[in-house]
Amino acid sequence: MNTPYFKARQQSFGKSFFRAASAVLFVLTLGSAVFAGCSKDAAPEKQANAEKWTKIMDDGGKRPDLILAFQAEIHEKFYEKAAREFGESHNCTVKLMRVRHDMLMEPLQDAMDVGGDVPDVVELLEGTMGYFAAGPLKKVGFVDLTDRLREEGYMNPDKMVQSRYSLWSSRGHIFAIPYDIHPVALCYRVDLIQKLGIDVTKLKTWDDFVKVGRQITGEWEETDKALGIVKGSERYMIDLADDSTISLIILLRQRGFDYFDANGNVAFDKPEVADLIAWFVHQTSGPDHISFPAGDMNSFYQAMESGRVLFFFTPDWRTMQYTWDLGLNKITGRPHFLKGKLALMPMPVWADKDGHRLPGSYGTGTWGGTGLAITKHCKNQDLAWKFAKFLYLEASDEEFMYRFKETNIIPPIKKAWMAKGFNDDSPFFKQMVRDKNGKLITRPISIGRFYASISDDTPPFYYTAYVGDAEKAILDIYYAARDYYEKHINDPEVDKDMTELIRKQLKEKADLIRQKMK
Repeated sequence: MNTPYFKARQQSFGKSFFRAASAVLFVLTLGSAVFAGCSKDAAPEKQANAEKWTKIMDDGGKRPDLILAFQAEIHEKFYEKAAREFGESHNCTVKLMRVRHDMLMEPLQDAMDVGGDVPDVVELLEGTMGYFAAGPLKKVGFVDLTDRLREEGYMNPDKMVQSRYSLWSSRGHIFAIPYDIHPVALCYRVDLIQKLGIDVTKLKTWDDFVKVGRQITGEWEETDKALGIVKGSERYMIDLADDSTISLIILLRQRGFDYFDANGNVAFDKPEVADLIAWFVHQTSGPDHISFPAGDMNSFYQAMESGRVLFFFTPDWRTMQYTWDLGLNKITGRPHFLKGKLALMPMPVWADKDGHRLPGSYGTGTWGGTGLAITKHCKNQDLAWKFAKFLYLEASDEEFMYRFKETNIIPPIKKAWMAKGFNDDSPFFKQMVRDKNGKLITRPISIGRFYASISDDTPPFYYTAYVGDAEKAILDIYYAARDYYEKHINDPEVDKDMTELIRKQLKEKADLIRQKMK
């Protein structure tokens, strides 16, 4: 879970100014507490975790009608206003509690297991639903929202991006409302792409992309201070992480495959998965590799500013992270030299030799996610449902626009895409396109319109409690394949043998997880 997504969602937006209103914000710290109201037969560790929630839930006063727990700092100012307005319009009290994200995992599950006091509504992060829905469906501690969503029209693809329900589903049942989509694009520097003569409009498929990548990967031929490049310094086509599965899983899901299927069954031991891992090895290792692992934070921006890496996976939220981090120079007070020089393009697609998109693949991938669930502990689930809709699905155009301007995050509820200002051009990002005369030009891009245009082509993906096992398995297989390739690189059969090794290990590790799941 320690990804740039978490860091971005927790990053400070400056001091929050709290208003005295019916919604009260509590920033919580953990500590020892005296627990009451839980089963005495519960295991000690469950009791201890439940006690944490007991302490932070009990402030000595009358319990509010609804309590919402969340962890993202940026959501404070969004939800504070919404909770106050909802409380006034529904004659109720709503209390907001910002907690550490680890409190929304094991401590929450344990508290629900033993019947402890927990929030009525909780905002969860990508990957957590598999943990909460690990057992029988009837024991999931959250309200099944499937029928409510269907009855009120939110299962209509014209109203909502349907693929996002998958993150919050288990065995066909939806337990949370998705907050976001997070489609992935590629970000690049216009000035460097122009210098190298790359026509991004021709990078339609991954084969196109790799072909160009092998042509330009190497060293910069001259020093140019204005561009930040130095003669002899390294140059790579794309940033691909080789110490985690984040890049690989984006590509794998775009190809139409995942760790698990919709029913929670292990699904990664497929020939196509083996082929993609072999492809990934070629892009990250050997004489023809085109990637460099840029890492995060300082090392990431150093790779972008120096021209070491040309293209970067960029979901919607990351565009705002770039805007924060590459804003005004704190010393000179001047704009960063990359302002206005970054551009966006769709991810290339997986295609056959004739350039036709492969069946079952998607136009893009996704990275990250947040969802809103109602706990079964909630005494007024109808009121909680109304509040959840008010927060995520039925906000005003002004509120949707405010949230978008603060985060660049595309919501899955499509009416938000029509809000005034959503389609405005960005002052920070551009795009390279061909004009009506076929000339390659650079022009402003609308972040909202661009990411919304690729949102319906995002893949569904499903989590179980064994996603950590699957991630480790895939990463171990990649490492083994890369090591084999590097040791046998001069063997004419190396590609065939490496792919066979990957297929064998995929089957072995998938079977181990299946056995563990039993």
